[in-house]
Amino acid sequence: MLHNMHMQLLIISLFLFSLLTACGPSKKAIPEPQLDPEKIAQALMQSKKYSAAALEFLTLSTKDNKNRNFYGLKAAEAYIKAGDYVAAQKALDDINVGDNDSFQNIRVKILSALLKMKFGQPKIALALLKKVSEKNVPQSLKVPFHQIRAEAYLAHGEYIKAASERLFLSNYLSTSTEIEQNNWSLWDVLETIPISDIDDLRTIAPEELISWLELLSLYQTYRYQPSKLNNIIIGWTQRYPGHSAYPLIVEKLIKDSKQFVKRPSKIGLLLPLSGKFQKSSTAIRDGFLAAWYMNNQEKSDIKIYDTNTLNILDIYQQALSDNVDYVVGPLKKEAITQLASQIELPIHILALNRQKSNGEQSNDNLVQFALSPEDEASQVAEIAMSDGHRLALVMSPSNSWGDRISNAFISRWIELGGKILEHTIFESDSQDFSSPVKELLNIDSSQKRSRDLRNKLNIKIHNVERRRGDADFIFTAALSGDAHQLFPQFRFHRAEDLPVYSTSHIFTGIFDEARDIDLNDIMFIDMPWILDTSRQLSIIQDALNRNWSQELSQYKRLYAFGIDAYHLIPEINRLRTEKDAFLSGETGDLSITPNNIVKRKLRRAQFFEGKPVLMD
Repeated sequence: MLHNMHMQLLIISLFLFSLLTACGPSKKAIPEPQLDPEKIAQALMQSKKYSAAALEFLTLSTKDNKNRNFYGLKAAEAYIKAGDYVAAQKALDDINVGDNDSFQNIRVKILSALLKMKFGQPKIALALLKKVSEKNVPQSLKVPFHQIRAEAYLAHGEYIKAASERLFLSNYLSTSTEIEQNNWSLWDVLETIPISDIDDLRTIAPEELISWLELLSLYQTYRYQPSKLNNIIIGWTQRYPGHSAYPLIVEKLIKDSKQFVKRPSKIGLLLPLSGKFQKSSTAIRDGFLAAWYMNNQEKSDIKIYDTNTLNILDIYQQALSDNVDYVVGPLKKEAITQLASQIELPIHILALNRQKSNGEQSNDNLVQFALSPEDEASQVAEIAMSDGHRLALVMSPSNSWGDRISNAFISRWIELGGKILEHTIFESDSQDFSSPVKELLNIDSSQKRSRDLRNKLNIKIHNVERRRGDADFIFTAALSGDAHQLFPQFRFHRAEDLPVYSTSHIFTGIFDEARDIDLNDIMFIDMPWILDTSRQLSIIQDALNRNWSQELSQYKRLYAFGIDAYHLIPEINRLRTEKDAFLSGETGDLSITPNNIVKRKLRRAQFFEGKPVLMD
């Protein structure tokens, strides 16, 4: 709002100039003293000793009754320049202007309205100015009149009226600098309009504002797509030749758009490239570098750091010393927590995991991007609810990973209004998956009743297993190896008519129809990189397949993770500021929450004849 500050100073100066020149004191008011008090006051004004000058003018107003109002107004003016608005208001209150002096009346009302704005009372300021007929405002006061009205309407949330006042004001400005500053102030007014209100306001705006609102709408829509914005604005300038926004504002908008998506000059990639996570980190690195290589725009320099060699804070400081202006990583949650605890992070960080706490984070320069299994479980709950289910059975492995996924599903399911009928755990890599399935389906209770009855009657009883009939579906958290053992048990125990939902973890990502026939009918979610055939035929997948055989790698999803990390960097500003914005990434449709957490919306699929088939 620097333009507004310049304009305010200009308006006050213009107002005061008109005040000083339009109505001077009578020559016979007071005898000429040896030291002229008015010249002393004017000298103090020129020396920027405004409070002292105000006192001199007040003294003059008490000694020269005929020009009392004139000097009172000059005192109020001096106090305003001094920033002493209370004293300025008192000076105005002491002025008594008769109804027959309309010129002075208008001056007092405009100056009073200016003070009300300083006191944060735009409604009162507008009320004062509404008492002034615009046609009666003298030419010398047109500028402060429209300036104050523009600011008051804006403070009151009346955007169209504020913008219209700016247009009126431009008719009374004389220099190119004043006109440019006012145009920027007009644009500042428009940019305060909520995006959701722009289209509605265009239908009620006066004709002279339509072109401005059209430019605003185009900019809000395409400001994160510089090339498209540039082409569209060319069309706009052809529709409105000689428009006031051209060239300065239009050129600035295009320049800003390019800055929004500008890649950093040097990226530091922080990964544990040795030790336990070496293979995972290598896949992420190779995906990141593949995206960098395929990028046809100006490339950033990349410097890679092994986070297993030093403390993460030391590595971050080393990156700063190396003139890195954007960090991608680290991968370990503990390292992210360490960085998040720092009071200041002078450069942006796109962390490749999520710290354990999901609460509000204090550091605005930290964005967290993870392939979160908990997020997948929550999305599966939302899909099952949208499919019309309400009563759920849950099955998960008896380990911390299983607890995380099942707890996330259960929490979201209950939040959505669903009910959990049973939650059964199983031992991963077990030889017996039948027992936990029977427990989940209440078949073990049916068998127990049959045994008890047989023992009591001491006769042979032919027992037909019956599963529970109250459930709508089953949610299962399982890795691929367990899934191939578990799901046939559902069919064996007469639960083939119960829909089964799961996360991406049931599928290795490597297509094997013979092996995955056991997963038929299972519904799950996974990333486009795995499921979308158009992505599988992309140039970047082809390059990774030829160079690293990623299509057969158990780390296939991590290549996509690295690619999306690279593509996210210039999109983060857009995703953080635009409502409902997303990036169609390789790992899903990516959006960013107010807490700077990257969320993924995955694709839905179902196994048919051993192959995952997209359902949407």
